[in-house]
Formats: sequence, C-alpha cells, structure tokens
Amino acid sequence: MDDRLPISVLLLAADEETRLATLLPGLAFAREVVVVIDSRTTDGSRDIAARNGARIVERTLDGFGPQRQFGLSHCREPWVLWLDSDERLDGAALEAVRRAVANAPASGGPAAFRLERRTWFLGRRIRFCGWRGERLVRLFRRTQARFDDAPVHERVLIDGAIAELPGVIEHRSYETWADCRDKLVRYSAAGAERARRAGRRAGPLDLVVRPPLRFLRMYVLQLGVLDGPRGVAVCALAAAQVLLKYAELWARPLSDSSVSGSKPPPSGSP
Repeated sequence: MDDRLPISVLLLAADEETRLATLLPGLAFAREVVVVIDSRTTDGSRDIAARNGARIVERTLDGFGPQRQFGLSHCREPWVLWLDSDERLDGAALEAVRRAVANAPASGGPAAFRLERRTWFLGRRIRFCGWRGERLVRLFRRTQARFDDAPVHERVLIDGAIAELPGVIEHRSYETWADCRDKLVRYSAAGAERARRAGRRAGPLDLVVRPPLRFLRMYVLQLGVLDGPRGVAVCALAAAQVLLKYAELWARPLSDSSVSGSKPPPSGSP
C-alpha cells in the first residue's frame, strides 16, 4: 500500500547537485517529485534527481515565473508543494503539510496554505532586515494555482481561500560569499529586465538616491542594526543590488541607442 501523500513537490535546479543530494531523500513522503532542470546545467543534477526517483523535465531558464509555470504543467498530483533546493521543511512544517493534505476535502476548503520562511546568511539566522515573519504560499491545489511571469521574485496566484500552517521553511541560500555575489549579479539583472518589460526607465538620480534609501530602510526602519555585522552585510548587498539594477536599466538604452544612432530615451523613473 502506497502511504505517500498525493503531493507533487516542484523544484527548479541549475547546477544544484550538492543541494539536491541532501534534499531529495527527505521528500519521500510525496508521491511525485518534479525537478525542472535548466537545460544549460553541466553538473550531476540530472543523475542525482534520477537516482532519487524524481521526474525530470528540462527547459532553458528565462525567468523563474515561466520556469515554475512550466514545471507546474508537468505536475500530476492534486496538491503541489513548491520548494527551492536550498530550503528544508522543519519537523513541525512537515507534519502540518501531512495533516493539511490528509484532512483536505475533495472539494471546498482552502485552496492554498502559507508557511513561515526563515532565512540564514553565512551560517546565522537573520531576524530583521525585513526578512522577519516572512510567510509564503507554498502548498496549494494544483488546479487552483498558476505562477506569474516575473523573471525573479515570482508569485503563485491562487484561485480560492488561503490558510496558515505552523512550522518553518529553513532557507539557507547564502551559505558562502560566492553565493551572495552570484545572487547579487543574477537578481539585479533580472530586476532590471522586469522593470524594462514594464516600460520603466532610470536616470542618474536613481543611481544616487535609491541604493542608500534601500540600505537605510532595511538597516534602520526594519531594524537590520539588531542583526549585527551580518545585518550590515545583508543591507549593503541589498543596496548594491539596487545600484546594479538601476545602472543596467539606465545603461542598456544608452548602449542600444548608440548602435542604432537614435536619441537615448528620457531618464528618470515614472
């Protein structure tokens, strides 16, 4: 008798062999694990996913929203649990997920559930900096959800009621300084692309004003000062990401216009 839960765990992977090797064995409670591999992946992510019984689909990553929607279209179970490879459910969250799915009526009831996520930075939990009390929709009925098309910081859109679950998702995304540096570059580029798609423009004033405002908001208003030296680093990295985002948003039209010979677009953010 198969006592696994009717859940498809949805994961994205791009050169994530180390994290997948520790994450996948702990997902045996679910009937299905779907791993969406970025087709440019060069490490052993595919082999590790296959050895752990996951179903593998491939697509070139052109944005996290579209990538997750692609993965969702390949899920077959009535419930979907969305995780990242650097996230783990604690014991209370796992038990809450089990109870929520096992006790859910065939129709009616909540369409989705939120869980708290705690983020760690270089080995220590960040309690402030705007990361405190973050609650995210991560468990949902497959037929009542879809992902937006955001290139980064994507959201799942739910058709129905959303309830809360106890327990915590432990998020260990920033384990090394290389992780921090790589995410800074990727997320700033993705943020610039998202703003560009929305028709936004940037000017020199954005480069001067926005980064320090982000730092002050996180460090002072959101009490990042209470996170000590790591709080300084988190807020500084966030400010640097804002700087790179608006620098790219400002410079790209200039470089494009220099090729075409047309005038640069007006500066400033609408």
